[in-house]
Amino acid sequence: MRPASFAFMHHVASLMITIAFSTGSTFAAGDPAHGAAIFVRQCALCHTIGKGEPNRFGPNLFGITERKAATAPGYDYSPEFITMATWTWSPDAIASFIVAPRLTIPGNKMSVFPGVADSDLDDLITYLSAQKYRHPCDYR
Repeated sequence: MRPASFAFMHHVASLMITIAFSTGSTFAAGDPAHGAAIFVRQCALCHTIGKGEPNRFGPNLFGITERKAATAPGYDYSPEFITMATWTWSPDAIASFIVAPRLTIPGNKMSVFPGVADSDLDDLITYLSAQKYRHPCDYR
């Protein structure tokens, strides 16, 4: 890709992420069971999801929603990610990032990931969003 084209694509991706982070939720409620299967197939090679599990090539994703980006304990983030990831993860922010991580933050460790198919995105986001601490009263 030519440098001018890359710069334009990065600008477009940044604009899309800014819009996603500043507007209401755009993802639809998905099927968390199907999302778990997608996680195993596409994410588990690099990420863990259970509370207290170790980081791998990517950070542990337990409790990712409503967590400030680049703050997973003990994970060595790329300098690019630390500098540019100034948001708090929401379902829309997660979706925007995993669709095009290379365009979102060039040079980040997830740049090699090709993204998730649109047809799988809602299910995966629903699953990731559910992986957080729940107070015992939440199970009533």
